[in-house]
Amino acid sequence: MGSGRIPPFALDLPKSWEDHTVYSFMGPDEGGIVHTMQLIVDPHAGRTDLEEYARERIDATLDALQDAEVLKEEHKSLANGVDAYECVLKWFPGGDQVSFRKHVYLITGGVGYSFSCNFSKRTLKTIGVEMDRIIESLQQLDS
Repeated sequence: MGSGRIPPFALDLPKSWEDHTVYSFMGPDEGGIVHTMQLIVDPHAGRTDLEEYARERIDATLDALQDAEVLKEEHKSLANGVDAYECVLKWFPGGDQVSFRKHVYLITGGVGYSFSCNFSKRTLKTIGVEMDRIIESLQQLDS
């Protein structure tokens, strides 16, 4: 089995095309939930206000998820000193099933990073901590 890393690659995109890569990281299957963390990289965040940046994305998520409610929404400082904005939603994806969705937003070096993952109530407190550690490990590398 491989290392879980994708080998480097390059594409020639015409000038009218732009890279808006979305990453998906597979976490553990626990409590009937496959924890898949998504990362959307926005190269055009620039000097946008972090709360405004996050609110725009949170509002779009609330529009897409019927009956979702915000449980927590706040600024936080990551262990590495980077400012972040976190939002935790509770929603009902089907029937009596309850799901929790955690979103964390950062803007660093003019690039916006939007992380999200679904959890159960229990795994929000366990695997959710792993998600925080992964986010705190973010490093911008020179290209």
